[in-house]
Amino acid sequence: MATLDRPLVSIIVNCFNGEKYLRDALQSVLKQTYKNWELIFWDNKSFDNSKKVFLEFLDDRFKYFISEKHTTLYEARNNAIKQSKGEVIALLDVDDWWIDNRRLEKQVDFFKDEKVGLIHSNFYLFYQNTKEKKIFHKKIVKSGYITRDLFKEYNIGLSTALIRKTAYISASGFNNQYNIIGDFDLFMRLSQSWKFVFVNECLSCFRIHNENFSLLNTGMLIEELEKWISDVKIISNENLRPYLYYIKKRVNFLKTKKYINEGKLIKALNNIIFYSMGFNKIKLILQIVLPKKIFKKMELYH
Repeated sequence: MATLDRPLVSIIVNCFNGEKYLRDALQSVLKQTYKNWELIFWDNKSFDNSKKVFLEFLDDRFKYFISEKHTTLYEARNNAIKQSKGEVIALLDVDDWWIDNRRLEKQVDFFKDEKVGLIHSNFYLFYQNTKEKKIFHKKIVKSGYITRDLFKEYNIGLSTALIRKTAYISASGFNNQYNIIGDFDLFMRLSQSWKFVFVNECLSCFRIHNENFSLLNTGMLIEELEKWISDVKIISNENLRPYLYYIKKRVNFLKTKKYINEGKLIKALNNIIFYSMGFNKIKLILQIVLPKKIFKKMELYH
């Protein structure tokens, strides 16, 4: 296992009809002070103007590829990475952007420790409709071998992550079957063998908008998490299996929120009854009793 000094970073941008915010994402890459990178743009059979927007950027490091057929997001990510030449992988979604021009510069040197497989950072949530912004992590996130901590509170923002290519290969990459939780699945598996490093600066911005796929497909998110829980092969260490409790708790929370949004309040209340008193229980009760506008405003400032 080799240490890395000023490695080539392969920036993976997967796109399916992402023209609306694409310029912001690509411009944030060009502004980086770290210059040893390539950008792999993987067009997953878009039918909007995404390709046209991409081709406006006349930089030899920008490389365009188009899929033979439309695939799941994580199969598309794997296909894009197959085209990469870098020793480090960075992932940037088309609706996000790197808010710090030294984002790569501030993270990449941590790979000099050969045991580090992934580096991530704090980030902002940017609410497109209101133009309001909030810091995601209010407290310091642990570095090191952090699998147990990730079970309790998964906290890795995809567009903040740098992955050692050999670590990605050792885990056989993303699971192609997933549309939403593929990064969660990969990072949980990586964390069992590799050190993770957290940089406590907001280096990226995640855009929350009306077309966010994961927000529009809560049912799919629940199904994928339930499948993940049932697939015990993902947990190589039997001592970690009791920690699946925390993922089950998360699924129950998502189901309860879904019931509330669908107006199925009896089902929601039946779930809430079995919650111990705490923030999530209070949050679910408030979602039932408060008008939607007030509740969403409270969520924004939490």
